[in-house]
Amino acid sequence: MTTFQKIIGAVLACLIGPTGAVAQSQSSEMPLVSFCDPLMSSDDRGIERSDRDEDELSERRRYDLEQSEPLTTPENIMDVMFEEKWSLETGEPIARYELCSAEPSYVVLWTKLMREVDAGELDVDAEGYMAIQKDGAFELVFAKRPYTGSWELDGTEMVLSADWLNKGQPYRSAVEIVETPVETTDSEGKQNSYTETMYRLGAFRFFRLPTTLKGAERDCSCANANN
Repeated sequence: MTTFQKIIGAVLACLIGPTGAVAQSQSSEMPLVSFCDPLMSSDDRGIERSDRDEDELSERRRYDLEQSEPLTTPENIMDVMFEEKWSLETGEPIARYELCSAEPSYVVLWTKLMREVDAGELDVDAEGYMAIQKDGAFELVFAKRPYTGSWELDGTEMVLSADWLNKGQPYRSAVEIVETPVETTDSEGKQNSYTETMYRLGAFRFFRLPTTLKGAERDCSCANANN
């Protein structure tokens, strides 16, 4: 797998809790996770970048001002989230050709799992590639370690189930497109702002990345381009 963004630290799998029970709507709630990693202690507010440039902009995301809109059809959700596309009625595959007309495309999600640190303030608990697979499984790769579970689509809500997520209880949420105002300050104190657009599944926020390789980022190779 190619590296889209550096993932910090080694993480130990501490998978706990039973699966099952009825999923409750939790689109505005943060799930409990059983990652065991010193970066997630109460004394450490997020994942710090050791290679951060001193002149890089400091950023503040205004989660209190963000706007969101839910995706309203299973087809839209599939196009945004699912690794592959297929007919929900027949199961027949539907090929994507987003990167190269001669080569099928897939989707991988660069995902941030958020936690609430203060009222209205969020921080990153874990981040990495996530794949929503056709066989009903999903996988989040954090610190080079896969965390797996199962998913189902209930109308226009996704339900994720994993023993490391939400104390093993199913985690249900709508899928939304979210616009978050970001305020920036450079090294000279000059302030600016822009809007960051991502997708959201409860506490999971992600960028949709077209790829020609399942589960990883890879640009179109157009293997037959020289033919």
